Amino acid sequence: MNSSSPRLVIVGGGFTGATVAVQAARRSPIALEIVVIEPNAELGRGLPYRGGDPDHRVNGPIATHSIDPLDTSHVQRWLERTKLLVEDPDAQCSFGTFLRRSDYGRYLHESVLEFANKNESGSTIRHRRSRVSQIHLTSNQVVLKLQTGESLLADSVVLAFGNPASRVPPILQDLTEYPCVVSSPLAGDELQRLCAQISPASQVAVMGTSLTAADVISTLLRQSAGARITAFSRRGLIPHRQRPPDAQAQANLPQTWLVDRINGPVPSYLYPGPGSAWTVRHLCRAMRGRIQNHTRQGMPWQKAFDEARDVVWQFWPLLSQTEKQRFIRRLRVWYDVARFRLPPQTAESLDKAVTAGRLSFCAQSLVEAKALNNGRLKLTFRSKGHDIVKEFDALINCTGFDLGGEVDPQTLAGTMVQSGLLARDESGIGFRVDENCRVVGFSGQSSPRIRLAGPATAGVFGDSLGAMFIAVQAHRMLPSLFDDLT
Repeated sequence: MNSSSPRLVIVGGGFTGATVAVQAARRSPIALEIVVIEPNAELGRGLPYRGGDPDHRVNGPIATHSIDPLDTSHVQRWLERTKLLVEDPDAQCSFGTFLRRSDYGRYLHESVLEFANKNESGSTIRHRRSRVSQIHLTSNQVVLKLQTGESLLADSVVLAFGNPASRVPPILQDLTEYPCVVSSPLAGDELQRLCAQISPASQVAVMGTSLTAADVISTLLRQSAGARITAFSRRGLIPHRQRPPDAQAQANLPQTWLVDRINGPVPSYLYPGPGSAWTVRHLCRAMRGRIQNHTRQGMPWQKAFDEARDVVWQFWPLLSQTEKQRFIRRLRVWYDVARFRLPPQTAESLDKAVTAGRLSFCAQSLVEAKALNNGRLKLTFRSKGHDIVKEFDALINCTGFDLGGEVDPQTLAGTMVQSGLLARDESGIGFRVDENCRVVGFSGQSSPRIRLAGPATAGVFGDSLGAMFIAVQAHRMLPSLFDDLT
């Protein structure tokens, strides 16, 4: 390596890898050789942005989805340059602009190319199409072994694992090869093949009622005319809808407004009393009171919720492990339906389907699933202590990402856990890192040369799952990375 240009290797090229690469190139005090290791042909095409379904939209407006959180108008400038909204006029509505996921993936890819060789620091960004199988440390470098057998040396590494694999509930494990069961609807073309087979008289069951389910239902409504859809989950909770923007509050905002908001102070009403511990109960009461005050004054409840949501990363670490577990076990599902909201276009599509009788949502648990000889499925649900048996022509698993699942020993994360470089967070979600995202191994010591960013840090920071939070997390992390490099 050229000693005048330290090498930063980013493992993973989804949104997390793309935003770290671009921000590092634009903010580094010295020129860096940035290498992003990603097997896919285009950077930025993580699982949420890889497919081409026109009904799947990013669930937040473009101003919160810039690849660089210090340049929040970057997406708008790209849209004006590419004239993409001419091809997708439905992206714009009174709530803002909500891009198709595939188009947002294109934005991320082209943004990395934009800054690959022309940026403020004189750095370069290079895409290496491969996978990393092992990582180990020497006295002053990181050695990455690629699946090709080659080794790559780095001065610093950022692990950008992205979202974990989709969760396949145990009750469906024996049916994953059955042609009318789609276990991972956002990966591959299973969903499209199923849509081609469904007749107008078909009955389709969707397991889950989250954003993933909303996307899948949108596809079914468009590609499977007449099919009736039943979406179910234990509580039957449906994501809330995006609220209309506050035009006055958004007028004349500085380019740094997103960073300023997320890195701003924790609202005083969230603090417990003097000498009191931070507890989930206190936080819930404080947020509920704040929301009630807002609604009494005619303001949207989302505004009050967002005040706390934006700074979760600051007060989540103040909770004890017992309190964190209590939240994850009892309240996370309620938090998620308020946190991960439906884009207006998707919400309108679902509303129309419910009114037309094509779609229904149910609060019930699946307790048994059997494949019948006639090609159909017999599903047994439990609701309020009673079993309900129904037959369906297809079942689609939309239970979401497996944030708390076991670590596959065949993956890079698995090999790093086995070697002691990575340790699971005590919350059971993701891996341990310090306040600057340095990985903390089994020894309890942090590594100045290896960092972890994005969804895999959710156990430490509470909410690092959305684009704007990941981008601002990278912004906070990079100064310490630059210090360690120089």
